[in-house]
Amino acid sequence: MREQPIPDAATRDPTATELARIWVAEHGLHCALRIGAYDETPIDEARAWGMMLADLLRHLGRGLSDYYRRDPVEVVDVLLEAMRDELACPSSPIRGGLARSRDDEPEAGQTKAH
Repeated sequence: MREQPIPDAATRDPTATELARIWVAEHGLHCALRIGAYDETPIDEARAWGMMLADLLRHLGRGLSDYYRRDPVEVVDVLLEAMRDELACPSSPIRGGLARSRDDEPEAGQTKAH
């Protein structure tokens, strides 16, 4: 299995929390999501995930534009179009459900989907 390195900031911060892992395996997408991480805060978790996805999209757009030497605005537009297409007409069903996290924290659910 090829894993991405943990960012330096996450290794330095004792309160860092991993919120998502995403793999392509067995010809499909598989993910583990930490749902409930905001339970004890006033933050709307759906809004927080939306902000994280937008930030991830910007990071991905910059990385792809740097790697492929493409215009970053064009790359983000392609990413957004692909997201809209996939949301409108999914290429595969969502399976899975809430499960306990690996460290068995009862307050933080983890969604496993593929």
